[in-house]
Amino acid sequence: MTTDEPATRTESAPPRYFWTGKSALVMPGLLVALGLFLIYGISSMEVADDSEIFGPKAFPAITAGFCFLIAALLTWVILRNPEVAEPIRDEDGKIVARLTSNWRSTGLTIGSFVVFAVLLIPAGWIIAGAIVFWGVTVGLGSTQYVKNLLIGLAASSIMQLIFSGLLGLNLPPGVMGMF
Repeated sequence: MTTDEPATRTESAPPRYFWTGKSALVMPGLLVALGLFLIYGISSMEVADDSEIFGPKAFPAITAGFCFLIAALLTWVILRNPEVAEPIRDEDGKIVARLTSNWRSTGLTIGSFVVFAVLLIPAGWIIAGAIVFWGVTVGLGSTQYVKNLLIGLAASSIMQLIFSGLLGLNLPPGVMGMF
C-alpha cells in the first residue's frame, strides 16, 4: 500500500512541566522584592514635615506602586503565554544550537549595581555613577571600555551639577569632597 503523501518525521517533544517556559517569572519576583524594599524604606524614613503632597516619601511610593503593577502585568502575560525556546535546527533537522540565558551579561549588570551601592558613600556619586554606567554598557555587550567610562564620568558629573546646582540636593561627594 503506497500513498502519495510525503513521509513526515515526528519527534517526541520533551515533557512539559508547570515551570516549562516560565523562567521569566524571576523578573516579576525581583520587581516585587524591589517594591517591598521601597515600602520598608518609606516606613522607616524619618521626615520632619509631612504636610507636602510630594514630599520625600512620594517618589519612592510611586515607584513601589509601579513595581507592583508591572510585576502583576508581567506575571499575567508570562503565565498566559509561556515562551518555550525551541532549539535551532539546520535544513536536515539536526539541532545546531539551543537558546540559553546570557548569565555573563546578567551578572555584569547586576554586579555593577551592587558595586554602585557599595561605593556610593565612600567613593561618591561621580565615581560610583561612572562605574555603574560602565558596568551596564559592558554587560550589554559594548567593548569600548575607555569611551564608556569617560561617558559615564561625564554623565554622572552632569547629574551632580543638576542635582546640586539646579535642585539644591547634594549627592554623596565621597573622595571628590576632599577637593
